[in-house]
Amino acid sequence: MTCPQCNAELPETATFCHTCGSPVRAATFSYLPPGTPAWPTTVLPLPLSVTGADAASKEIDRASLTATKPLSSRPKRSARSVLFITALFILVPLIGIGATLGTLWYNGEFPTRTVNASLNLPTPTPAQQTPGTSTTPTPTTSAQTNRLPTPASFQTFTSTDVGMTLKYPVEWPKATPQSTSDSVVLAFHPQQNNGIDLFIERFSSSASATLSSANNVNQNNLSSFQGAQGINNFHIVTPSSPQLTVGGAQWDKQDATFTTTAGLMFHLTTIAVQHNQLYYDILYYAPAIVYNEAMQKYFQPMLDSIQFQS
Repeated sequence: MTCPQCNAELPETATFCHTCGSPVRAATFSYLPPGTPAWPTTVLPLPLSVTGADAASKEIDRASLTATKPLSSRPKRSARSVLFITALFILVPLIGIGATLGTLWYNGEFPTRTVNASLNLPTPTPAQQTPGTSTTPTPTTSAQTNRLPTPASFQTFTSTDVGMTLKYPVEWPKATPQSTSDSVVLAFHPQQNNGIDLFIERFSSSASATLSSANNVNQNNLSSFQGAQGINNFHIVTPSSPQLTVGGAQWDKQDATFTTTAGLMFHLTTIAVQHNQLYYDILYYAPAIVYNEAMQKYFQPMLDSIQFQS
């Protein structure tokens, strides 16, 4: 080491120059090579620019991640798709209902109602002498009008199944016998289902043996109608004559009125007789508003033409 004043050589441990007496700064021992800057004694804070750059780099990294993997968002439905879905919810039930109603109509499960429902229907008047019976309804003036078509002619029909010959309107379809172990039935009605029907039934010998009288047959017919589904306000009415001559025999007669679930009133007549140990019955009905006209144009000519084959 040299003295900074006189450049005299001094030992490394000298604190002053022995030549000129100038103080010499004590040298500290270091393992670092000569000329190396001294170790810092404090930790310097990072510059603000570095901190800002670091934060900015983090923001850039975050933005790059966001841009690389965007969050999935639910697509917005257009007004057209919303209307389409709403239409599906409405149309599907309507189509099902329409198909059901069409099936019922095709199977004939809807009651036919060709007579105007706004017409005044006759109502039975309760009788005083017998509970549960009523007098014959008096047809209204509108019931006398010409509402039903007049048959062009009558054609002869012979049935060995019921043992009868009769005539029926030429416009009506030919009756097909319907047989069971108890009886055989013939059904006559117009081509259009307007609520006008006539049935002829012959009981078998075994079924006839269980019947007590012709009146018993009529009572069974009325009870069957009264308990049928869709029949309301069933009333037995007193006929103008308790017997009717058909095919040269006296038939017991009973009448009744009823209304359907659609509110249409009907007039029903049942007649029965025992012939050659077998019981027969004829049942016919029509809407009450046209019953008299149907009787004149259809039922009475058919009854007058009936003849037993034996």
